[in-house]
Formats: sequence, C-alpha cells, structure tokens
Amino acid sequence: MSTTKPKNAPRLPLLSLIQNMKDVFGTMSKAPIKYPEVFVTGVPGLRKIYIVNNPDMAQHILQKNYGNYNKGKGYEVLGYLLGKGLVTNEGESWHKQRTLIQPAFHRGTLKRISEIVTTSTNHLLERWKDKEGQTINFTREMAELTIDIVAKSLFTTDVTAKNIQTIWRNVNALNESADKILRNPLALPWALPVPRYVRMRKYIAELNDMVYGIINRRKLEKNPPHDLLQLLLEARYEETGTGMTDLQIRDEVMTIFLAGHETTVNALSWTWYLLKQNKNADEKLREESLKYLNYDPVFEDVPNLVYGKQVSNESMRLYPPVPVVGRNAKKDDEVGGYHLSADAEVAVNITGLHHHPAYWPEPFEFKPERFENFDIKGEKRFLFMPFGGGPRICIGNNFAMMEMQLINAMLSARVDMELVSRNIKPIALVTLKPGDGIEMKITSVKHALPQTAAAIAG
Repeated sequence: MSTTKPKNAPRLPLLSLIQNMKDVFGTMSKAPIKYPEVFVTGVPGLRKIYIVNNPDMAQHILQKNYGNYNKGKGYEVLGYLLGKGLVTNEGESWHKQRTLIQPAFHRGTLKRISEIVTTSTNHLLERWKDKEGQTINFTREMAELTIDIVAKSLFTTDVTAKNIQTIWRNVNALNESADKILRNPLALPWALPVPRYVRMRKYIAELNDMVYGIINRRKLEKNPPHDLLQLLLEARYEETGTGMTDLQIRDEVMTIFLAGHETTVNALSWTWYLLKQNKNADEKLREESLKYLNYDPVFEDVPNLVYGKQVSNESMRLYPPVPVVGRNAKKDDEVGGYHLSADAEVAVNITGLHHHPAYWPEPFEFKPERFENFDIKGEKRFLFMPFGGGPRICIGNNFAMMEMQLINAMLSARVDMELVSRNIKPIALVTLKPGDGIEMKITSVKHALPQTAAAIAG
C-alpha cells in the first residue's frame, strides 16, 4: 500500500458540464488537453464520475485489477435488451460463458463468414448499380448490409426486408432511449410504466419474437446448418456437459446482433466520411483494392489488405465505435495516485485516449499511416482500444476487422462515390453515431460479375 497521500482529481465545473452536454464527443475528445490524467464530473450531491484519460490508469482498471470493477450503469441499461449476454454479464458466470462461446469465433468460422461478407456485399453492389447518379444514406445502406451479414452468420437463412427494418428501427430507438436514461440522474426505475419504458419493452418484445421463433424452428431441423446459432446450441459446459438454456442463447444472439452490426455500421460510415475528405488516402486504398475489381477477396487475402486495416484503425481512433467504457469500483482502490472509493463510478474515456496529444501527434488529423508500425497488442494496447481492453475485450473483434477490410476493399475497387454530407455531428450515445447518417452520391458502380482468383488464373 502506498504511503503517499492520494491526489485529488480536478472537478469539471457545473457550468462547464452543462455547456459541454451540448457536445459530448467534442468535450471528451479534447478533455486530455486540460486533464491529461483524470477529472471528476457529475451533478454535485447526486452523481460523481471519474473520467480517466490516462492509458496506464485505463490498464489498471480494465486489466491489472479488473476483478475490482463491475460493469457500469450503462451496461445495466443495455441489459434490458441483452439480458446476461457477454457484454453485460459479470463474474464467474461471464467467464464460463466466454470460455463456452470463444470457439465460435475461431479461424474456421471466420473463414465461412468471410464468404457471407463478400456475397452480401455483391448483393449490395447489384442494388447500387440501379442507383447510379442518386444520393443514398450510406449509413442506412451499411446497416442493411451488416444486418444481412450477421443474420446469415447466425442463422444461415435470409432475414426478410421487414426483419431488417424492424431491427434497424428497434436497435436505434433502444440506443437513443438508453442514452436518455443514462444521462438522467433522476431516471425512474425500469419496472414502472413510464411511456419511454413501455415503448422500449415493445421493441424488445418484437426482437424476442423474431429470435425465439428462429431458435424454435432450428430445433426441429433434421440437418441444421453449421452456423453460429448451431454452434451455440451444440456448445457444452465442460464441468457439467449441459448446454445453454433458450434464455442464455437468446441473450447471446441479441448480443451478437447488436455488437455485430451497430458498431460496425458506425465504423464503416466514419471511414468513408473521412476517406472522401482525404483524396490521397482514398486513392491509396483504391490502389491496394483494385485487384478485387473482377474477383472477390477471400479469407486468405485479409492479411494483405494492409492499408485497408490502417484506414479502419485510424477511423476508429478518430471516431471510436464505443466512445466510453464504464465501470463501478467494488472496493477502495488507488489508480495512478488517485483514491477511488468503493462504489465510485469510473468512465474510461476511449475518445480522449484516442485523441491524447501526449501520445498522438496531430491527434485530430486523419493519418492512416500512423498505424504502419503500431503494435496493437503491445505496450500501446490501452492507448488504442476500439474494441475495449483487458480480459473483456470484444470477443468479435477479429470478425469485425475482417468484415470491414473485405467490405472496404470491394467498395473501394468497384464504386465511385461523392460525399454529400458535410460537418456531420458525432452523437455519443451508447455507440458513436454519425448524426442522421452519412449521405453519398453514387456516381459509378463497376460491378463485373465476380469470379474467384483461381478461375481467373486458370
């Protein structure tokens, strides 16, 4: 135990807090300029939150002493939709679930999913061919694409256009409602018949009907496909030999649906918003991607999409899919010389870490090349955390990166687009949304019938 007197974290004045609520993302991204380590915010007498801007402190909370920190209030609200899926679960129950589900995201599964990604992207390009000269909501288009990908990865069978509309509407409504609950220190208990809560329950019930219907139909199939749902149904706990209950499977399916679509949609949107404002980066990505003009990239091509990965990383640095990670201290702790009392609310400011001027030269500039020699798994892993950090890092991070690299390579090689939207305001909800979506004008779709590399070589 340190004998040094703990430091007091500086407090953001209440007036500044009120003013900064108008631009949460801007405030959090610039916070390390004035508060390079930590600051305290919240309404005096009601709520006190430590905002952590230091990577060593983040590592202590998320890795070195992660057992002392429960998920924060935000995850309690997410739990209304996700139940006790991997994102919201805690303790030994979470560890058992993580161990059980991890094999579902191994190399063999990702290889199969890569084929789904390219097939779904081709279907998108076929639709876009009829939209040449038109302006589209690129974010909405990416949502339909990623919902299609995650649905086929989970369930194999197509999800109908009506299902896609339901998922898009319900997830967005739940995201916005969850954010309003989190920001309100006087929010009423979930059990009460508050109109907002009634609407949220309706949206959740619609998603439940969809998921439980698919699970029940799957159990009746004699020769089921070997997709993610089947892997979940067949998974067995090592100590008991039993499988998950329908409720557990529902919770994990909801978690995969939300994590496998919402954050990826936003990351793809921000990536192309940045590319179309940076001609050199746009052209460099196209140069790497042009080999996929006439045939689809395959799983084995992913390691070769080097610049595409740098572009995705830089986009997620500037606009992290999840802007903040919340935790609650279970016991007193000392973090970076600051005393945190039991039950203290802590927010690891991923947005601030990604813009910290002490670690990122020109932190607000889009420079994909800064990731050329960046060791994501090395000493800087708590400086750049688009998928979180520590034992609870996103289980689908490799899925998401592969998906983005393949989609971006195909779009870059085959589509000419012009950015219509300007000065998009980032909306920091549970995830970081690009306003009402990025608008693009499709000028040309070069969609030759794709072939395999082997067919062209032959």
